[in-house]
Amino acid sequence: MKKYFLLIITILFSASLFSQRSFSLGDDKKYIDSIVKITINTKSDSIKCLYSFRLSKLFKMIGDSENAYLYLDKGNKLCSKYPFLKDLSTYFNTIKYLENGDIEGYEKAILKTYSDLKKYNHKEASKSKATILQNYGLVLQSKNKENEAMEILINQAIPFALKSENDEITCHIYKAIGVILMNAEERKKANYYLNQAQYYIEKAPKISPTVSETKYETYILNAENLIELKNYSEAKKTIDKAYYMLSKYPNSQFNNTYAFVDGLYYSKLNQHNKAVERFDKGIKICEFYKDSLSLNRLKFAKYESLLELKKYKEAIIIIESLVKNALLDDKKYHYKALSKANNALGNWQKAYSYSEKYIVLNDSLNKTKFKEEIVALEAKFNKIENEKKIGELSIQKEKAELLAKNNRLNTWIFGLISAFLVVLAGFLWKFNQNQKKLSFQKEINFNQEINSLNDQQKLAVSNALLEGEEIERKRLARDLHDGLGSMLSGLKLHLSKLTKDNATDLKNVNNQLDNSIKELRQIAQNMMPESLLKLGLNAALQDLCLRFSSSTVLIEFHSLGIQDSISESQQIAIYRIVQELINNAIKHSNASNILVSCTQNGSRFFITVEDNGKGFDVKKQTSVVSMGLKNIKNRVEFLNGKLEIDSEPENGTAFNIELNVA
Repeated sequence: MKKYFLLIITILFSASLFSQRSFSLGDDKKYIDSIVKITINTKSDSIKCLYSFRLSKLFKMIGDSENAYLYLDKGNKLCSKYPFLKDLSTYFNTIKYLENGDIEGYEKAILKTYSDLKKYNHKEASKSKATILQNYGLVLQSKNKENEAMEILINQAIPFALKSENDEITCHIYKAIGVILMNAEERKKANYYLNQAQYYIEKAPKISPTVSETKYETYILNAENLIELKNYSEAKKTIDKAYYMLSKYPNSQFNNTYAFVDGLYYSKLNQHNKAVERFDKGIKICEFYKDSLSLNRLKFAKYESLLELKKYKEAIIIIESLVKNALLDDKKYHYKALSKANNALGNWQKAYSYSEKYIVLNDSLNKTKFKEEIVALEAKFNKIENEKKIGELSIQKEKAELLAKNNRLNTWIFGLISAFLVVLAGFLWKFNQNQKKLSFQKEINFNQEINSLNDQQKLAVSNALLEGEEIERKRLARDLHDGLGSMLSGLKLHLSKLTKDNATDLKNVNNQLDNSIKELRQIAQNMMPESLLKLGLNAALQDLCLRFSSSTVLIEFHSLGIQDSISESQQIAIYRIVQELINNAIKHSNASNILVSCTQNGSRFFITVEDNGKGFDVKKQTSVVSMGLKNIKNRVEFLNGKLEIDSEPENGTAFNIELNVA
């Protein structure tokens, strides 16, 4: 979670990604107006072109898209006569990729620009190359390729930045390296790079509208790293520097980041009451500015301090508020936190329940510490039942020990008896052999029963699949008979009465024929969607959501990483699962909004379908399984998957499915 927040805050602060900047410490308008005057008054087209490109970036950063594109067009028109500016224009035009969320297109464009700029060696070219490599490093970080990003930033971006003699660009690159090392928990190494970033930004001339923000951000990141290194005295000095800058801007949204770091400082000193006070101030600021990202971070930090203060009920309330709107990647941390708080409060059942939810969402289940906590919770949760079993086993053990003693005594006595007892010994030996045979036969019978149960289960799954297919066939026959059959019968009657003078009737017949064709196509689409066979699974699912959408139901579809290598039978099964889930949401839940998300990660395929309908009681529903739900479960089992249903009456329904498509 820390890694996620550090990467996001770096992107938010960075002036080089063309992101709209929602945080500000100064008056950008004066600086922008001065650049506008330069573009108006200068007679040099090259200077006018370069400053037009920069204005495009600045206007985009403050959220003025109209002027951003206006000056981008001016720069594009003026750059054709200047090779360097023409090559550089590709970089400034990447604004279009970022606005559309096309990261792949953005990455290709900046790499092309970097390749085109290699032939230039002046300072402006070095500055541009350093900036491009910094942005490429951020793209690699977003893809979890931190090692590649580090290599590019250290070996290529820093030399270009130093050659450009631009202190702000140099600070950005050192800071980006520091963030990567913080993510990797290499705090001591990060300390060096963050100190370098602070050195360069403190000596940077204040001619850029982003210098103040960059300096403040550097102080905040450096202070956070120093706190984790337990260098509290230096951390306090750096926090005070950030506060001095921030005191001039009491209404700045930056106050929430200061509140977080200051609260973290007090929490590490075990002054948790002060830490909670700081976190509460930051939370109010985030709520005022509707900054949900920073709000969640502050709430989680407050939860940790409340846990230390043993205010478990308040801590649980905070985490429960975070779980409601959290992404799946964050939910697992919140579930773990809820498990920990409920465990401390003595709510073993809830703690165990949340730990199970954490396991479902967590990709790395081999973390020893938390696994031990889960085992302990499970032991507490099942304590009464286990004690009962232990009691029964103790009685059985005592009986077995008594029987063993008796057997040993009998053996000793029989061993001392004369030849008369040899016959009896032979009898006992025979009896023992029979017992062994009986035990062996019982074991065989037990294994046969297990195999029989497995076969019955497989047979039940197969029968359910066949039953589902039979229902599909019956539905097709009914549709053909009641829909298309009736239409074609009417068409036959009209044609039998048709004369040359019946032009109006002919038109009606044509209309009915069109409707019949549409009905036939719809039935064929339901049986086997053409888009699935021709365009693949992703396009078929997109088409499915569009077809089910209407004026009363909005269906939103998201996909990520779906590959064409999935076999046709698996694609059909996935398609039928999503089709059945959407159909159920529309038919039974009276939902007006449905979210369909499909993601593939290697051999794992994830389906999430959420709606805002009337929901249902999952326990009651699982006791009486509907045919639609049974078909879904059978297809999930067919793909060796897992199905989780999260629903409550009047609170909507969420189906989370994980499939194996290896």
